[in-house]
Amino acid sequence: MAGEWIPIDCNLSQKPEVLEVAAATDSPIEVVVGRMVRLWSWAWHVTADGTIRVPISMLQHVAGGDESFWRAVEQAGWLVSDGATIAIPGWEERFSNAAKKRLLEARRQSVRRTYAKRTHGSVTDSVLEERRGEEKRREKKLPSAAQMVATSEDRSTPKTAIGWTEKTGWQGITDADRQEWLEAYPLASLDLELAKATSWLKANPARAKRSNWRKFLVGWLTRCQDGGGSQTKSQAKRVNCL
Repeated sequence: MAGEWIPIDCNLSQKPEVLEVAAATDSPIEVVVGRMVRLWSWAWHVTADGTIRVPISMLQHVAGGDESFWRAVEQAGWLVSDGATIAIPGWEERFSNAAKKRLLEARRQSVRRTYAKRTHGSVTDSVLEERRGEEKRREKKLPSAAQMVATSEDRSTPKTAIGWTEKTGWQGITDADRQEWLEAYPLASLDLELAKATSWLKANPARAKRSNWRKFLVGWLTRCQDGGGSQTKSQAKRVNCL
C-alpha cells in the first residue's frame, strides 16, 4: 500500500548486532541487513505489538536464512523466542504507528527550525513553541459523530477480562491496556515482560490457575519497574540500537 514504511537506520550495516550475526553465521553483511529489513517489514503488516505466534524456524520462509541464522539474531538481542512465539524487542518505541508519528513530528520540527533561522535569523525556542501551538490549533478538527459515540461507549464499557492458557497465550489485552501500562511502567518492555511471564507460568503450572490475570500482570510489571526495568544497561543498549 502506498505510503507504508518502517524507520531504518542509515548505518544499519554498521550496527554491532549486524556484525555479530554476520560473524556467527558466516553471512555477508548485506545479506544480514536484507533479511532483517524483510523481517521487520513483514512484522509491521502482521502484528501491532511486535509479537507473532510462529516458531522461530518459520522465519526462514518469511525472510530467508535458516533456523541457525535466526538463533544468531536472537543471541544478538534482536529477537525473543519461547518456542511457539517470537517477539521483536523495542517494537513500541521503534516500529509502532506512535513511533512513526513521533519521528515525523521530530522531522517537521527540524525543518521548521531550519526555515526559521534562514528567514528570520536566530529564533528562540519560545517563539518556535508558540508557532507550533498555533499550527496545532489550526490543524485541530472537531470529532465526527461516530467518533463521539465511540468515545462515549469506551468510557461506559468496563475493562475486558484478561486470560492466559499455555495453549493460547495471553488474551484480552487491549490497545488501551497497553497504553496505560506503557505510561505507568516506562522502564518495562511490555512485550518482553509478557514473554517472560509466559515462560514463568509454563515453568510453574501449579501457580498458573488464576481468576484475576489483570492483577497478576499489574503486579508483575510493578515489580519490574521497581527493580529497575526489563533490561540491564548493556541489554538496553542493544535494544536501542534497533
